[in-house]
Amino acid sequence: MNKFQIHNETMILLALAMAGFLILSLFVFASSTHRVIAAGKFTIDARINLKKLDNAQKLKVIASANGDTQVKNVTGNDLNSKSTSVSFEFNEKNDIVSVGDRDEYFACAYALNGTNQMESYSCVEGNIENTNGKNIANIGSGERLTLSTGSFQTVDGPEIMNPTIRVWIPLSDRKDVNDLKVVTMIKGEFESKTINAKELLKKSEHDTIIVPFEFDKTPEIGAIQKGDLIFACVSADELNPPEGTECEHRETSHTGHIHNLVAR
Repeated sequence: MNKFQIHNETMILLALAMAGFLILSLFVFASSTHRVIAAGKFTIDARINLKKLDNAQKLKVIASANGDTQVKNVTGNDLNSKSTSVSFEFNEKNDIVSVGDRDEYFACAYALNGTNQMESYSCVEGNIENTNGKNIANIGSGERLTLSTGSFQTVDGPEIMNPTIRVWIPLSDRKDVNDLKVVTMIKGEFESKTINAKELLKKSEHDTIIVPFEFDKTPEIGAIQKGDLIFACVSADELNPPEGTECEHRETSHTGHIHNLVAR
């Protein structure tokens, strides 16, 4: 083999090595920047603006979609930047409902101090846009609107002792519904029930079911107060159209025992 052939083979080997390195680098970059969503799943990606938070020691981040609920915590270095992201993965289908592109969800972030007590919160309610992909929920930013609290809000109202949230579910247009999943949330705490809606409708007045949820324990992030936000969602395939999951929310406005919320 002459020097010319050796030189050509060396150059080819170098080119192949560089190409392999480039492909590997691109793969690693793609893997680190684009989270692959498993088949049969979708995500709620909470993008949380931290610019106006004053030395929060922890975030309790919650989300509810498709009749299911999830909770995650953010601590340490993830709180030292201007923003952070938390991803929640949900099944597209469960025993009650299959996700649709008009279904509703909600997500909240609770800023906690060093003793794990809430200092402020921000919540958003939205519609599923990608039933098999990412759905972005911007938390802690923008103006206060019907479906968003905007920036983080403080609550300084008096304590509400052992509140009962009564979820009103009008079903005059959906008398064929069978099992119905009801989810409620206040102060970062979830409660849920699966009910036989058809049987309850037979006993109801005006084709409306009322489902009570008693919150008789103090939440881990502090007592429930006047001004805290209540959410309720109802889920069933028979609610389609327009949505298999419908959500509503409002602030608590008094310190009494009963708090009503119409969920659809």
